[in-house]
Amino acid sequence: MDFDQLRAFINVVSLKSFSGAADKLYISQPSVSMRIKTLEQELGLALFDRSKAREPVLTEFGQLFLDYAQAVINLEDEFKSKLFTRNEEAIGMIRVGASTVPGTYLLPSILAGFKKSCPAVEFKINILDTGAVLEGIQNYDYELGFVGSRKENGKIDYLPLVEDELVLCTPRGLFNNDAYKERGIPLDNILSGNLLMREQGSATRQFWEKLLAEKELQLGDFFSITYFNSLEGIKQAVMAGLGISVLSKMSVADAAAIGRIDLYRIRDMDMRRLLYLVCHCRRVHSLAVRLFRDYIVDQYGLED
Repeated sequence: MDFDQLRAFINVVSLKSFSGAADKLYISQPSVSMRIKTLEQELGLALFDRSKAREPVLTEFGQLFLDYAQAVINLEDEFKSKLFTRNEEAIGMIRVGASTVPGTYLLPSILAGFKKSCPAVEFKINILDTGAVLEGIQNYDYELGFVGSRKENGKIDYLPLVEDELVLCTPRGLFNNDAYKERGIPLDNILSGNLLMREQGSATRQFWEKLLAEKELQLGDFFSITYFNSLEGIKQAVMAGLGISVLSKMSVADAAAIGRIDLYRIRDMDMRRLLYLVCHCRRVHSLAVRLFRDYIVDQYGLED
């Protein structure tokens, strides 16, 4: 049996109506009936005397079971109340390492939501490249991390968080071709440009190099390359007309929305990737870290 079955049973009794219980629980009447039927099958006894009035009437066993069902639900409510209080009392510092894209465009809203339930928890956030974050997790410098690629070594647990997509970013109006917007730009058409790239260790750069290798190309096949150690620097350079770049769509959506840059897919290239929540597989976490991780799992509907 489960809490949903018990709540259905208690509400049918208190409201003296299957339809009334369904309305209160925001489910259909057949769902209420199925929960009661399943509960009776698991108990091996009838809870309602269906031979009498149309109004639900408890059997002798049903009356006895009602007290226990209500006690269980009361305990559940008490536990949830104490858990909420426990959340408010959770304290301590959580050290988080995050690569540029998830650290800048995902983490702030996650922190804002979590702080509403655990206001006393403090955070120290370091925005680094993915390689440095994974090294920090492995060396116990950070309790949790957010990264854009995996590096299997048996010491780090990876939990897929959200899907991200890389896009080609160009100065406004560089390619005035409607077909490119619909079908994507052929890769050969951008090799003559000045490519603006992140530094070594960037997951975005690693993923882009992997995609190029699948086409038997490398960064050196572009006419020229300008390297930046800042994502924002690349965005500003694209807007200034310095060159083109391949960046996370979530990192440039704001600039594209106000018409400062153009975004394109690259034809015949799957540029989707996953962003991950990571931690050391052997680390014992504090209450604050466990609550924060559980919050993320719940908010993103993850399978832990």
